[in-house]
Amino acid sequence: VEDVIKEIVDDESDLQGRPPVITIMGHVDHGKTSLLDAIRDAKVVAGEAGGITQHIGAYQVTTDGGTKLSFLDTPGHAAFTSMRSRGAQVTDIVVLVVAADDAVMPQTVEAINHAKAAEVPMIVAINKIDKPGATPDKVRTDLLQHE
Repeated sequence: VEDVIKEIVDDESDLQGRPPVITIMGHVDHGKTSLLDAIRDAKVVAGEAGGITQHIGAYQVTTDGGTKLSFLDTPGHAAFTSMRSRGAQVTDIVVLVVAADDAVMPQTVEAINHAKAAEVPMIVAINKIDKPGATPDKVRTDLLQHE
């Protein structure tokens, strides 16, 4: 078998970069797709059944400086665990969205665990801090339990 499969060493000059993959994860209705809509200047959330993402969406944006970024939007509903896991496995960084007017929920913890298992860095975006009843400090404290 060793004679049949030859290892090819890539020439550095042949290698090409790719845009970073950023996966947006979190609990249902915490604002993941709305955040992406703002980044992409789109209105995807308006066309979703009940405003809930039911598939992985892939989007690419170009920054003002010309850099391309690839985003994955994962569903937050409990039924879509395997999709969130796959999203974490193919990403360079996870953005975990948590709503300050809700709390750290089971899918929030699951997303943290997927990011840890994939050994990718994670940024936490605390969303909806302007809504009545929002408690961003409680969300921060709750997140510390899952370091």
